[in-house]
Amino acid sequence: MSRALPVLLALGALLVAGASLWLLSRRTAPDVGAIAHARVGDIALAYEAGYARFAAGRGGGRLDRLDMAATLPDFRPAGDELRASGPDGRDPGLLFLSIAPAERSVDPADRTAALYATFLEAEVVEDESGLIMRRFAAGSPYAGEDLYFDAPEGRAFAARCTRPTTPPDELPQTCVVAFRLEGLDVDARFDRRALRHWPSIAHGARNLVRGMSAR
Repeated sequence: MSRALPVLLALGALLVAGASLWLLSRRTAPDVGAIAHARVGDIALAYEAGYARFAAGRGGGRLDRLDMAATLPDFRPAGDELRASGPDGRDPGLLFLSIAPAERSVDPADRTAALYATFLEAEVVEDESGLIMRRFAAGSPYAGEDLYFDAPEGRAFAARCTRPTTPPDELPQTCVVAFRLEGLDVDARFDRRALRHWPSIAHGARNLVRGMSAR
C-alpha cells in the first residue's frame, strides 16, 4: 500500500495538470467563426479570428499591423492551418495579408505609372494569364523582379514578383500586390504560381478588407 500511494498521487497530479491545460486552451483558442475586434491606427476592424496569423491578431485590441492568411482562390481563413503546419511561402494556395494605417505616399494604384515606369525595361510581354509583364532593369531599386499588371496602367492589379534564377536558388518566388482601401494600406503576398488567380486576388483581397468594417 505504501508503494501504491506515491503512484496514485503522481497520477492524480498529472490528471489535474492535463485538465488545467485543456481548460486554458479552451479559454485562449478562438471558437470556429469567432469574431475578433481590433483597431489598426484609427480604423476599427472586425474579422473572423481564423484569418489571423498571430496571437495578437486573434486577441484583437490596438495593433500597429494586422497579419492575416487566406486560401486561394476562395479566401477561406487559413490562420489556424498555418499555426498547425507552420508558414509556407511556397504554397500557391495561400495568400498573406499585412494591413497597416495608410501612409502619406504614392497611392499603390498609381505606382505603375508614377513610380515603376522609370525603372522598367522596354520589352512588353503579354502573359498567358492576360496580364502585361515587364522586367525591372538591372541596377534599379527593383532589380531581379518582374512587374505583372492589368492594362493599361495596373490600377486594379500590379504585382512585383521575384524573377526565377538560373540555376534555381531554392528561394520562394513570391509576388506582392499593394492597395489602399478604407484608410488602410494592404500588402498581399503570394507564390508566383498563383498569378493565374489574379482576378480572385484583386477582388477577393479588397472584398475581405472592405468587409472588416467594425460590426
